[in-house]
Amino acid sequence: MSNYIKISRKLLEWGWYKDEHTKSLFLHCLLRANWKDGEFKRVVIKRGQFATSIPKLQVELELTSNEVRTAIKHLKSTGEITVRTYNKFSVFTVVKYNDYQCEPQAESQTDNSQATDKSQSINSLLTPIEEGKKKKKEKKEDKSNSGRFTPPSVGDVESYCLERGNGIDPAVFVDFYSSKGWMIGKNKMKDWKAAMRTWERKGQTRQEVTAKHDRISEVDNW
Repeated sequence: MSNYIKISRKLLEWGWYKDEHTKSLFLHCLLRANWKDGEFKRVVIKRGQFATSIPKLQVELELTSNEVRTAIKHLKSTGEITVRTYNKFSVFTVVKYNDYQCEPQAESQTDNSQATDKSQSINSLLTPIEEGKKKKKEKKEDKSNSGRFTPPSVGDVESYCLERGNGIDPAVFVDFYSSKGWMIGKNKMKDWKAAMRTWERKGQTRQEVTAKHDRISEVDNW
């Protein structure tokens, strides 16, 4: 609050707006006025007031003495400021300082309402985002779990062997791969049913080779 002032756009409609010297002095008064009560040379300077002098205003505004006095006369005539003169300085009062600088209650309530609505809007936006992230994480975990290999029990293997009618001993299959840590070569097994089907093919090949060997032996003996 001590570093800023408020200026309404209604200033554009102000009667002295096009009078450069008067406008300059009024804006200077708004900028120089105390935002809280203080003291200058044992004189209480209240909020909306400041102590100065004609020569000082001349330097600060780069105006002549007559230009400063004329601008003061204009602002006093329309009730923008009052001036109380002391021995070596004057106290300028911006008459409606609080109207210029105080935030109206209705405006404050509107701002607070907008801030609340904005906060609720952000929270409502964050909720589906967070839910989306949660679902995405759960989906990723489900996908990861679905690809995770679980060693089958002898009962599982037996059921699959009966389904396929391959005649493979399920206990032998489970014991064989359990001893290898369910590894196929250097890779972790991903699908034990696929491994079972490979056993079937290898078993059929061995049976074919054995049968062929037996037929050759029978011819030789004949």
